[in-house]
Amino acid sequence: MSDQSLKSHYDVIVIGGGIGGLTAGGFLAREGKQVLVVEQEDQPGGFAREFQYGPYKINPALHAIMGCNPSGELGQGVIDAVLNHLDVQDECEFISINPLYRAQFPDFHMDVPTGREAYLEAHLRHFPDEANGLHQLVDLCSTIYQEFMNFPIVLRLQDWAFMPFNFPKMFGNATATVSTVMNRYLSDPKLKSTYATLYPYLALPPSRLSFLLWAVMMASYIEQGAYYCLGGFQNFVEALVSGISKHGGDLILGARVKNIQTANGKITGVKLENGQAFAAHQVISNINPQITFHDLLEADQVSSNYLRKMNKFEVSGSVLGLYLATDLDIHALGLPKVTIVSPWNLESAYTASMQGRVGGMALHIPTIVDPSLAPSGEHIIIMQAFVPDTLNSNPVTRNRFAESMLEKAELVLPELRNHITYVAGSSTEEEEKYALHRLSTIYGWANSVKQAGPRRLPYNTPISGLYLAGHWTQPGSGIWTVVLSGINAARYALGKNMSESIWPLNF
Repeated sequence: MSDQSLKSHYDVIVIGGGIGGLTAGGFLAREGKQVLVVEQEDQPGGFAREFQYGPYKINPALHAIMGCNPSGELGQGVIDAVLNHLDVQDECEFISINPLYRAQFPDFHMDVPTGREAYLEAHLRHFPDEANGLHQLVDLCSTIYQEFMNFPIVLRLQDWAFMPFNFPKMFGNATATVSTVMNRYLSDPKLKSTYATLYPYLALPPSRLSFLLWAVMMASYIEQGAYYCLGGFQNFVEALVSGISKHGGDLILGARVKNIQTANGKITGVKLENGQAFAAHQVISNINPQITFHDLLEADQVSSNYLRKMNKFEVSGSVLGLYLATDLDIHALGLPKVTIVSPWNLESAYTASMQGRVGGMALHIPTIVDPSLAPSGEHIIIMQAFVPDTLNSNPVTRNRFAESMLEKAELVLPELRNHITYVAGSSTEEEEKYALHRLSTIYGWANSVKQAGPRRLPYNTPISGLYLAGHWTQPGSGIWTVVLSGINAARYALGKNMSESIWPLNF
């Protein structure tokens, strides 16, 4: 979009063209608001961005999403409803991923399907004595999902008071971790590890991970299914962009916001680093709130109490990834799209990760379901492991880390090293033979009990007209929850009734 087509005044300016910001922009434009989305990168999507390496398309952060179903036991999925609302449902196609993933342990593996009965049968085939507990656990997750979708967008005082009666399962498990609830229903240690294998998708070990966030994620995957965007998730991003432009909104790329302008505690607009200024009475920030409040606003604009509370939040870990291509016959190996390679002790695996070692690892092979991402006869392999965000590794350490990832990958991909056809970012230098790629604080705030759901930063801020969206705010991290954050930030900007339930849309 050329600068000549931009206006000098907008109703709402959205900072950050990630999924939450694009969703907010699309919903506001759909309601007739003059909207500008400002993205500092030359490509929209945030963590959902796709990268092109020659003939290879790689999406480092998005591998499977939920909520793409038009109907089902838990109703219409969030993603499907959003695309339909923005009139762009035909601009991307989602295909079902089943099995969802393989849990790969040293002496055991299991492919985990979607669908409640199939999910239960797959687990109970190996752990038949745990039938009663596992049924109750799956039922609990489903109930919590339904309570979550009926939860108020913003809790009022009376909502807190009546929460034990209106949302009993959420209330009863509000401070529970995944381990706490697993121990309540399951007894076999190996079943517990198998059940919790997907914990890397929320980036904390079972002993620290909020069960509410886990329950909502697992119920959605089990009941609604897992989906992949055909042609790559950039097509989903572009569908949201289309939803903005189709309804008269603007998007500017490669533009960094220098500051958010205010007067008398109210938003007046934004100024870009290139000197351009745009007036607006409302701003939605879809970027790291630490940057929003410390860098884009004057120090005296926000109360010290608010900043002190925000600064106490714990950020999530980061991911180091190795992206390569291979000519191995993956289909002959019978692997699913996602494999989680882990020791039985998930806690020790996470501890190793936070010490800068490869404790467990996620192995993604998107070409199993979408061959268009690589040349014929090749497959893309994405290996990822968590590390602390503060880890500063030298070339020797990075190479050792990459070799460790390859060693774990060869547990399910024998002879992989001898069949690598391409390594993204590699160089002729030996220490950069297997270049690693970092995704910092991939889930915003850590998904702990104290930072889950309504305990995350609220959408509204101390500054009149400034709202938050993205995985730093409510309800949490993950694509469809970030989509919900964009919808709810738009609801705030539109003056909607925030005491309504999160779902359905009611736009």
